[in-house]
Amino acid sequence: MKDILNVIDSLQENYKKLFDEKKITKKAICDLCIPFRDKYSLTDLQTLRIARKEMDISEIAFIFGDKEG
Repeated sequence: MKDILNVIDSLQENYKKLFDEKKITKKAICDLCIPFRDKYSLTDLQTLRIARKEMDISEIAFIFGDKEG
């Protein structure tokens, strides 16, 4: 789970960087989020909520707990 949290942290930092630099385009979001979504078999909404820090740690643990096993 620690590795997943590191990946999530990186995703969130990169999303914030796009937002702060006002480069938050549909293409930029897709380029950032689609590989993460596909790697972990998430929905678009789950991926965006994680990237935007709209999902708390218990929700994230629940989602990834289901995927691990």
